[in-house]
Amino acid sequence: MSKIITVDLTNESITQEEYRLHARGDYGRGLALQLLKKHVPDGCGRLDPANVLIYTPGLFAGNRAPSATRGIILSKGEGPKGLAVTSITGDMPQKMGSLDLAALVIKGKFALGNAVVYVEKDQVELMAVPELEGLPIPQVVDQLRKRFGADCAITGVGRAGDMQLPLASIFVTYPEGTPRFYCPRSGVGDIPGSKGLRAVVVKCARYFDAPCAQGEAFAQSGKEMARIILDNDICGGALPGLGSITLLHLLKNRQEIPPAAPRGSRPVAPHGGRVNYCCAPMCVIGCLNRHSSGTGEFFAAPEESEVRAALTECFGDGDFAFAKRINAKGFDLGLNTTEFVYTARMYFEIVGRQAGRLEIEHLLEELEQGTVLGRLIGGGTAELARLYRDRQDLQALVTKPSVAQEGQFQVKLEKLYPQLQQLDDMDLLYREVFVLENLGYCMFSSFATLNSRRSLELLAQMASEKFGEPVTALDLLQYAGHCIQEELEYQRKNQMDSVQKSIPEFIKVLYRYFSV
Repeated sequence: MSKIITVDLTNESITQEEYRLHARGDYGRGLALQLLKKHVPDGCGRLDPANVLIYTPGLFAGNRAPSATRGIILSKGEGPKGLAVTSITGDMPQKMGSLDLAALVIKGKFALGNAVVYVEKDQVELMAVPELEGLPIPQVVDQLRKRFGADCAITGVGRAGDMQLPLASIFVTYPEGTPRFYCPRSGVGDIPGSKGLRAVVVKCARYFDAPCAQGEAFAQSGKEMARIILDNDICGGALPGLGSITLLHLLKNRQEIPPAAPRGSRPVAPHGGRVNYCCAPMCVIGCLNRHSSGTGEFFAAPEESEVRAALTECFGDGDFAFAKRINAKGFDLGLNTTEFVYTARMYFEIVGRQAGRLEIEHLLEELEQGTVLGRLIGGGTAELARLYRDRQDLQALVTKPSVAQEGQFQVKLEKLYPQLQQLDDMDLLYREVFVLENLGYCMFSSFATLNSRRSLELLAQMASEKFGEPVTALDLLQYAGHCIQEELEYQRKNQMDSVQKSIPEFIKVLYRYFSV
């Protein structure tokens, strides 16, 4: 029997309830939404204390499933972002899964600030750690790992979250090594910041301790899935060797994907200590500390390459060292650094000034200090555009959700089963993506698993072995469709300004890959 832990920051209470994961029940992202509906009252705002943060691992996280390293953080949003959703990797989802923790729910507001929720096998504790106030995130990680051990998993917020900025992200640790943590672009850092929540820390003795009805069979099926992923030219070669941004550029321009580093080769990172090539154990793709094709330069993580791509697009500056410096500074603050770059471009367009590196770095300093200008930049492109509604030229610079681009593409997928014949191809793509999210699979594995009957049926076989109950590929797809519909209905019920599917940013790559 799994468990759901609820922490109320207001009255400092902790409750636990048993929860049975089974084939006809909710799990992963679907479970997160059901808990959101249960705990959040009608009319609750994004930053109200009554809002909740829900952390759920994918169904396979914590089992021996290759690249099933992801989980979801879900909360109520507002306006166009009716649901605040971020997909996380790193060591947190697998440790939650290993503890058989189906979900962690955090509600209320901690009056003292700097709250830390600590979860271990037989221990859940809420504590105030005031010495974390104002620290850059690397030091927050240092302090917490010194206190709880180098093998603990951490997710939390930094200075940007404290200021409750729209561009505030969360941070999530990798296993001990370099890089140590990352801040996802779809971060929801303003919400924990509004709650006085500094971090969630999860510790367990071992990985892969999650219950599994047919453990040995599941492990064998996992090996078969690993072979499917590695045999894919993109997952097994181009993606880890070239990086996601390089791959996106090639797909966008319909160029042939060049051969990447030979399988099994690992570039030597230009620093000492333990090197992380994968975000978590059991990842068979590995996108950390990879080189950029033909340059000999290294990106510690995909986020560095995304920031460089944004700097190139917005300012014509593709210098590797500068991109790394900007990304590192943004991560110190717990910032969505890629979006910061796009916001900086809009700001300089508004003031009619050419900007170089010093001007960009100055905006980061303003943000760190919490000045009026810094907070303005921390609002993102949407906030700037709202201040200048009369400037039609600025509207094209507003960063839009990935799903807003769906009308530009004609996706074509195989209808693998007769029951899917009436389903729109784009809807089928979203269902297959939600299958991966519910199970905890990395979006990078999409190229090997989507639009593949063999992969879907193997995932269903693994779900059957996990539950000890029969699950079909159609079951997975139907549950994914149910999850999508439930999220849309939730937004409609709460009269959101704009009802949109919350789809990962990586869908932009898949639009191009599967379009005709």
